[in-house]
Amino acid sequence: MVDSDSRSDQVKQVLVEVARTELAAITAVTKFWAGWVEAADKFAQALSDELARVDDDKQADGDTVGRMTDLTREYLRDLTALPDVAVKHFNGELQKIGAPKRRRSRSVRVKE
Repeated sequence: MVDSDSRSDQVKQVLVEVARTELAAITAVTKFWAGWVEAADKFAQALSDELARVDDDKQADGDTVGRMTDLTREYLRDLTALPDVAVKHFNGELQKIGAPKRRRSRSVRVKE
C-alpha cells in the first residue's frame, strides 16, 4: 500500500518533470521563431538593397539576378538549420535545468 506522503512525492516529481520539459520546449520554440525573424529580416533587407541597385544603370541584369539567387539560397539554408538549432537548444535546456534528484528513501526493516 502506498502512503499519502509517497503518493504526494510521486505527483510532485511528475509535475516538476512536466514543468522542466515545458520550459525547455517553450524556450526552444522561442529560439526557432527568433531565428526565423532574424533570417527573414536579413533576407528582406538584402533584397531591398538589391532592388535599390536595379535603378543604377551601371548594374548588369545578370549580376542582380545572380546576387538575388545567392541571397535566396542563403535564406533557405538559414531556415533549414532552424529545426536543428531548436532541438539542440531544447536538449541543452534540459541538461542545464537538470533532472530532479530522487530522494533516497529508507525501507523500514522489522526486527525479528
